[in-house]
Formats: sequence, C-alpha cells, structure tokens
Amino acid sequence: MERIEPELVLKTTPPRSQKSAYRRERLSLEVDGLASRTAISVHAPAGFGKTWLLTQWRRELLARGAVVGWLTLDSRDDGVRFVQGLTAAMLLASGRQVFASSANQIMSRHDALGDMTEWLAEVADMGGEVALLLDEVDTLPDATVRGVLTYLLHNAPANLRVLMASRRRLNLQAAELQARGAFLGLGLEALRFRVEETIAVLAGRFGEGLDIDLRVELHELTEGWPLGLQLAVAAIERSTGPERAIHELKACTGDIRRYFVDSLVAKLKPEQIDFLTCIALPENLHPELCSALSADPRAGERMTELCASTPIFAEGQGSDWVRIHPLAREFLLQRVALLPQMRRNELHQRAAAWLEARGFFEEAARHYLSADLPAQAYDMIEQCLYEIMLRGQFSRVIEWVGELPAEEVESRPRMCLAAAWALAMSDHPEQATRLIAKLQSDPSIDEEASCEAAAIASAAAYFSDRPDESQAIIGRWIESPPTSSVKALALLANQQSRLALFRGQAEIARRVCRRAPQYSWTDGLDAIRGFAEWVIGASYLWEGRMLPAAESLRRTLQQAEHDIGRRSTVATFLASSLAAVLLESNELDEAATILANRLDVIERLASPDAIVFGFVTAARLASLNGQAHRSHDLLEALYALGEERDVPRFQIVSLGEQIRLHALQGRVDTCQALWQRLEEVIPPCFHDPDSLLAPELRLHVGVARAYVLLAQRGWPELLAVAAELHELASRVRRGRELIQALLFKALALRETGRDGQASLQEAHSLAAEYGMCRVLLDTHPLLARWSQEDIGPQAAAVPAPAAEPVARAAPAKVAPSRLLTPKEQEVLQLLARNLSNKQIALALNVGEETVKWHLKNLFGKFQAGTRRHVVDRAYMLGILEVDR
Repeated sequence: MERIEPELVLKTTPPRSQKSAYRRERLSLEVDGLASRTAISVHAPAGFGKTWLLTQWRRELLARGAVVGWLTLDSRDDGVRFVQGLTAAMLLASGRQVFASSANQIMSRHDALGDMTEWLAEVADMGGEVALLLDEVDTLPDATVRGVLTYLLHNAPANLRVLMASRRRLNLQAAELQARGAFLGLGLEALRFRVEETIAVLAGRFGEGLDIDLRVELHELTEGWPLGLQLAVAAIERSTGPERAIHELKACTGDIRRYFVDSLVAKLKPEQIDFLTCIALPENLHPELCSALSADPRAGERMTELCASTPIFAEGQGSDWVRIHPLAREFLLQRVALLPQMRRNELHQRAAAWLEARGFFEEAARHYLSADLPAQAYDMIEQCLYEIMLRGQFSRVIEWVGELPAEEVESRPRMCLAAAWALAMSDHPEQATRLIAKLQSDPSIDEEASCEAAAIASAAAYFSDRPDESQAIIGRWIESPPTSSVKALALLANQQSRLALFRGQAEIARRVCRRAPQYSWTDGLDAIRGFAEWVIGASYLWEGRMLPAAESLRRTLQQAEHDIGRRSTVATFLASSLAAVLLESNELDEAATILANRLDVIERLASPDAIVFGFVTAARLASLNGQAHRSHDLLEALYALGEERDVPRFQIVSLGEQIRLHALQGRVDTCQALWQRLEEVIPPCFHDPDSLLAPELRLHVGVARAYVLLAQRGWPELLAVAAELHELASRVRRGRELIQALLFKALALRETGRDGQASLQEAHSLAAEYGMCRVLLDTHPLLARWSQEDIGPQAAAVPAPAAEPVARAAPAKVAPSRLLTPKEQEVLQLLARNLSNKQIALALNVGEETVKWHLKNLFGKFQAGTRRHVVDRAYMLGILEVDR
C-alpha cells in the first residue's frame, strides 16, 4: 500500500455500509435474473440508490468468500490511471503482492491495453471468484469507456464479475455480451421502490405509527424515488404530524424545496435554470418540444446535459421522451409563476401548438386553457375525451366535464357520450341520465349509438344498485344486438355477464366474457376489457373459489396499474375484489397493501359490489389489527353512503357486519338494537321473488339474523335459519355463505348436545378445497378450535400462529475472505469481542506468541495501528459484520 498514491487509496475504499438501510432482496445477486450475469451496469439519476446497491452486492459477494475490489472513478481516469486504480483495488482486496509490483510497472510503461491484459491475467491466476465494483462510471472520459473499459468487459476471465453504477446509460458496445446473456443493464425503473418496498421502509422507520394509507400515498408522491422517500421520512420525523409533512411534500416546501434549491439552483448555471423554467410546463418533454418552448437550437444538448447532471428527469425506455419528477416539476412551476403573465401565456401557446400538431390533443387542450384560449381548448378535448374514457380514465373525464361549460359538452356528441359513460360509472349517475336523454332525443342517432346510449343507461342503473332496472333497459339489445358493431357486442357482453352473476350463473358470466368480441383500439388494457376481466375474477369470488379468483384478479390488476394507473376505475374494481380474496386467504399484509389509499376512489368510482368488498375488507383488516374504532368508522361510513345514495344494500351490509362483531363479543342487547335498525332499511324488492337483487340481500340478512340468534343462544331458531341460508346459497352458488350455513348448523347442533361433526367436517373440507383460510375463525373462533380437535391439527384450515422468536445478542462474524487465512479469521472474530491475547489463546488452544504473530499479520493487512483500528477497518470493508 505504501507504493500507491494516497488518492488511489481513497478511491479504492468502499463507502460505509449502513446496516439500517433497506436491503433490496429483488435486486440481490442471488435472484435468477442477476445470478448468471458476469457484467451488470446500473444507470439512473442521483438519489436512486446505485451506490447503496453496489455496497449490498459487495456484502453478498464477501459473504460467499469472493475477492471484491472497489473503485470510485472520476473524469481524470484515462486508460493508464484507470488500470492503476484497478491494480490498487485488487491489492487492497486480495493482499497479493503481485499487484503491488504491477502498480510500479504501470506508472513507468503507460500502455493501457497492455497493462489491462496483464491485470486480467493476474485476476485469472487467482482462480477463485473475483468481483470488481466500479462507481460513478459516467464520469470516465469517453475514450476510457470505449477503450479500456470495453476491453475489460469483452476479455474478462471466467472468475471475474464486473458491477458498475453510473448516472446515465453508457456506450459500452456490449450488444454481443447481451446476446450471450452475460451483460445486463438495470435502469431507473428497476431501481424505483415498489409499493411494498416503500411500505417496508416506512414500517421499519415508524412501525405502526404511520397509517398504511399514508405510506402508499408517500409512495405515489415520490414515485418510488429512494431519495425523495428519504427526504419525506426526515420531514415526518421533524414535523408535528405526518399529514402536515405530506402536505409540505405536495406543495414542495420545507426539506424537499431546500433539496431542489441546493441541487438545482445552487449548482446549475443561470442559463440552465432559465432553460428548466421554460420547459417546466408540460408533463412530458421531447427535445423538439424543448426547442419550441425555449427557442434554443441547442435545446436537445441542454436536455442531455441536465438528464446526466440532475436527479429530476426520468428517461423513457427506447424513446427521446423524458419526464420531470412531479416533486421537481412542482418546484419549477413555482418559479414559472414568478414570470410575467404575458410570458407564461406565450409558453403555454407554444406548447399547445407543438402538441396539437403531433396529435397530443388532451395536453394541448390544457395549455390552451392556461393560455386563456378556451375555444381552441374545447376543439382539442372534443377530439380525445371519448378515447380517454375508453382507456378507463373516468376520473380525468369527470375532471374535464367539471371544467367545461355544460352547453359545450351537450352540443358535441362524442364529448357527450364520454361524459355520460364516466358519470354513469361514478357517484353521479343522475347527471348521466340527463345526458343520455339528450343523446336519445337526437333524431340523427344511428343503431350503434342508440345501443351505446342504452348501455350507458343500464350501467347507471347498475351503479345505483338497481339491477332489475338495468336488465329492463338493456334486455332488448341483448336479445337483438347490432351485429355490425364489435364495440356494441363487447359492451352488451359485459352487461349480460354481470346480470348473470345476480342470477347465480357464475360459469355463464365467465363464458359470455371470454366469448365476447375483442374490441380494443390500444395494445394495453382498456375500460371494456378491464370490466370483463373484473367480472371473471368476481365470478370466482362469488363462488368462493379463492385460488382462481386470486390468480385472475392479481394478473389483471398488475396490467391495469401499468396501463391505466393505480387509482383508475378499473384498478379499484380489481383491487377491492382482490383484497377480499386475500383477506379470506389469510394474506393480511398484502390485502392491506392492495387496498391502501384507494377507498376514496372506490367510494366515488366503483360499482356497489366493489364498494361492499372494499369497505368490509378494510373494516375487517382494521378489526384484526386491533383498531376497533377504525373498523366502526368504516362501517358507519358505508351506512351513510347507503343513506346518501339510497342504496339499501350498503346499509344492510354495514349493520350485518356490526352485528357479527358484537355477536362474537356476546353483546346481546347491541345485536338486537342493530337488528331492529336493519329491519327498518329492508327494501320492498327483498320480498319480490323475481327481483335480481333480492337473493343478494337475503343472504346478507340471513347471516345477520344467524349472528343475532347466536348472541341470544337461540340454537333451535339458528338451525332453521342455517337451513334457509344453505338452501339459498346453494341455489345462487355462493360458496362462502354456503360454508357459513354449515358452520352455523354445526355450532347449533353441538351447543344442543347433538353431533355436529359431520357438518363441521363438510364445511372444513369445502373451505380447504376453495382456499378459504379464515372462514372458520371469522364465523366463530370456537369452530376453528373444534376443527383442530375433531379433525386434527395437521388438516386445520386456519394455521396456528408462529411462535415469536427469542431475542438474542447479535455477535460479530467474519465473512469468508481470501484476504485472511482461516486462523486469522478466527482471531479477528475473537478480537471483535474485545478479548485479550491470553483469552484468544485459550479459546483457540494455541500459545500467546502465536496469537501475537497472527495479530501482526492483521495489522499489516488492514493497515491498522491498534487492535481497535483493526476491528474498525474490518467492519468498514465488510469483512466483519454483525450476525443478525
């Protein structure tokens, strides 16, 4: 080490590994996608955890005994200096003196490729696994990247892995390596935190002190940006409450504003700041759009420079388009607001004209409105609002309807259709009815448009929980559809399938959806196909078949979130149903994550079925987490929603779930009072044998009545109610209610001294086959206990809770390393426990002189002056770590 420059010593010293940092398990070198790669390049803007990922990989490699060299690069690393750094890195990592000799020769020869060839030969001669970690590769001169680094990758021996991190994509000429599966590039999307990772990070920092809805909201605000999440965490820790910190984050004040001031305003040149301010108005940017906004012919070059030097841009995959991170854009828009009004209008007009010319009509419309040019804006939005609706972006359509004058919407047929669809499938179906009447009164309406208007009216009735009215509206068209229109046939198939569910015909509903014509004008998931996929998943849930329900809903939800958005109507439909499935499957954490920060959208933009699934699942999750007050609030909110919209089903479900919770606590009077309230809200259709909604309501009322009798210990009456419930659930093929009827029967028989084992065993067998892990425990805790006693713990549907691990002290351990001999590793481990030479000698059964000799070697290898210094250096290099 004495022969190496002090600067190279610093460049080859890895950064401190923070034990509290979040470990990226899905980016571990052990996962299938990374394990076989001999070269991996990680490229993303600042703040996405590239260096931390390298340190994680370093610890993994050290743990399995690899020799791991680290080198932080800079702009002065030409070919010769780069090889000097590699030599110093290997000397520090391996302790092999041959690399010290190479360092002297490199300084005298100045032959970069020759020196690299010799370095590669020395690495190959080591035999064992060797890894080279290169940080800040983007700072290297282009000549070094194209020359020595590319030569290194193409000629690396079989025992060498090269792992690199940079702020931009590198020109490595690695197509051949990629084709062989040896090279992998990980971009920004791979480094973003996923929602479950953000939840885990915040749970590790705040425990249960931060509500899961706020955790998911923070994830959506930061868009998985690790540094943004770190700034948010710091703001929460210093604020009076998380809500205030999140408000500051949205408004780009506090810590997040200071960060952007420090990283942008303080570090960039004034002309770069002016350029950023000019281009901040559009959400998505293209070099030509930037040229139009700034009137700067070098706009493309400036964009490239800023993408490489600032953390605020997200590059498109295989595209020239980039996007400013929303938090950074909010900061820049505050600077735009300081410009004169005339200048702002000019920028909006330039953006609108460029976007209109290239067919981006919605974005152009927003800029025309901001430039106070409403006529042009209305023309633009008319051309795209219907397509926005078809994509499933109903909330965006409703936002536009709120901004546009009513006469403009009603006078433009396609705009009127889009608005009617979005309003029909929301909490404003009465507004949709008025627009439908306007459409149907048009004498020029053709058969296809007339069918679509009827489908909208039918959807409005369905979203108002009036399926009988919905069937009456659409029935004629289902019998004689306009066969020339694929879109009309697809719409009618969706209507027919959901009505089939009300009749208990789950298989028919699935067949109708799968045989329907595929109307799609986009490659991704859209509203029509998304609704059909929801019906398929919900049909399995209707039958109580949790395994196919979870598979169908999870797959479609992932596609909907990717193609339409996490808080879109289609995604919330799917999420509420999937959360109900996951709860029944006892996957509570995933259910809570799926549902988090979505209830407000479910309330506004979901069907009655999805609203019931969402609110009841959220209430049960809260109750299971010991938050009885939140469970009560959610159920009361569902009841109030039923009152507000005149939907008795919401009120019945709310009161029925409250009765269940109180019955399990033995609160007889409370159950009776709730039952009286429930009887008062039963609608007339409940007694109509031809009503589509009546079986659904009777199931909820029957379960509620069973719990009232259970609380009163009215066992003979409970037997009668269980029999009625079983008959109804069998007729409409409702799996969960059928199992509950068997459980109520088993409970009543057992409590009256008769044998209920046959019913209990049948219910248990069906629950196991359907994948219901919670139905026994949720129906009554005694049933799960009796099931374990009578059937045996091995076959019990409800798994026993795992024993809590016993806390123990975490001793230090030595990761396998070629730098140390096995005996030196033992001495180092005992040295970390602060043992004396005599104690180490006794532990290893050797003499004190032998211990002194090993310590001398350790002092030399770690370049340390004291025993404490040896331990500190070992921790820093990752050779010594806490055994968790």
